[in-house]
Amino acid sequence: MSDKIVIRNQYSHRVSTVKKSNGHSILRIIAYINARKLLNNLTGNEHNFSKKSGVIETGFFMPHGIKTNMSEEQFYNHIENNSHASTNIIAYSSIAALPPELPPEEQVKIVEEFCNMFTDQYGTSISFAIHEADNLKHKKARLEEIEKYNLPEDDEDLRLQIQNNHVHFVIPYCKIEPMTDQDFNAKRKKKSFGDTFKIGNQVKDFNPIKYGSEIKKDKPDLMNLEQNFLQFMREKFCVSINNSLEKNNRIERYTHKSYKDLGLQISATVHEGEMVKSRVAQGKKMDVHEYNKQQKLKQQTESDYLNFINVPLPKELAYKILNGEKLAEKELLDSLKPQPKSELEQAQDLLDQINNAHQLIDNKLADHEYEPLDLREKLDRLKESTSPGATPTEPETLSQKLERLKQKQAEQPKPKAEPKDDNDNDYSPF
Repeated sequence: MSDKIVIRNQYSHRVSTVKKSNGHSILRIIAYINARKLLNNLTGNEHNFSKKSGVIETGFFMPHGIKTNMSEEQFYNHIENNSHASTNIIAYSSIAALPPELPPEEQVKIVEEFCNMFTDQYGTSISFAIHEADNLKHKKARLEEIEKYNLPEDDEDLRLQIQNNHVHFVIPYCKIEPMTDQDFNAKRKKKSFGDTFKIGNQVKDFNPIKYGSEIKKDKPDLMNLEQNFLQFMREKFCVSINNSLEKNNRIERYTHKSYKDLGLQISATVHEGEMVKSRVAQGKKMDVHEYNKQQKLKQQTESDYLNFINVPLPKELAYKILNGEKLAEKELLDSLKPQPKSELEQAQDLLDQINNAHQLIDNKLADHEYEPLDLREKLDRLKESTSPGATPTEPETLSQKLERLKQKQAEQPKPKAEPKDDNDNDYSPF
């Protein structure tokens, strides 16, 4: 057993909704992921994807304790054509990457274990299909061409795409419940009844923010992983992958967390769909692809990426990062640093400094002795103070100063008014 762990950053798991308002069909999605031809018995619409290749394994799971004689096509016909009239979202579809370090047999085991756990948790059915990488033949041919002619292209992304086996999940919006004796003996059969099951209420945990009127009394706890559907799908499937890697003595580990949640300062990239990759292969420029190229160049200069991602680490350090302990340490250190003051606090500090400056100036002026403004008087006082035997004079009071200024003003002669010039000559014609 190795004492090293490699943290991989290629984990991906996305969830989308299947909505009536967008013209989506759950039968069409099942036909696509299984590469089959399915027919809607009610509308007569045919969904034919039988020419599609690259399907490795498919499966269909019902909740434990419910067995049905319906085929997968009949079951989803029943779901699509008998869903509640007020229901817009009729299913959820997700796609997740599978670890290339494991053979296809182990990948199938991971998916089947996850499906069993999911049906236990949510009480509904789930279908899956494992696919090879999209456009696998074209990508392999391109890689062989690069290697054969030694073309100046980066083939690392192409190699990863070739190994990109992935799994599709399709999940109905509602619970699948067993029929009771009362349901079997009912005179009026409801349209939600199947052969051994019935369509139940919407699973409230699928959409914890916006949910139907029948479940408003029991709101889910968003902080509880078991009641947060998106978090459950991403985290639990990642845990299943890591458990399988550990059983097979592999040192790689995947994480559903972002770099920020791991406590690493690394530039993040954005997901590129198959459409973007195909257009880039045709020589077109895509904004998402160009952005990711810039981010990947930044990553090559960032110490956290070079030291912690895709490199062997001591097991203790690797699990410390994966469990979020590094982030906790970083937050603790940040809390010990002086926090920047708000604008209100900065303004209050500036006002206090101004008030302190005013007080200091007032104190200095109060302690400062009076100095006469007249230069001659200054000179006389200076001579008196420097002459031998001179006695120090007392400082002049304010009343004395006022009296002295009045006398000085009275002694000054008043200016005489000058006679105005006679300007009659200005108007003389001579």
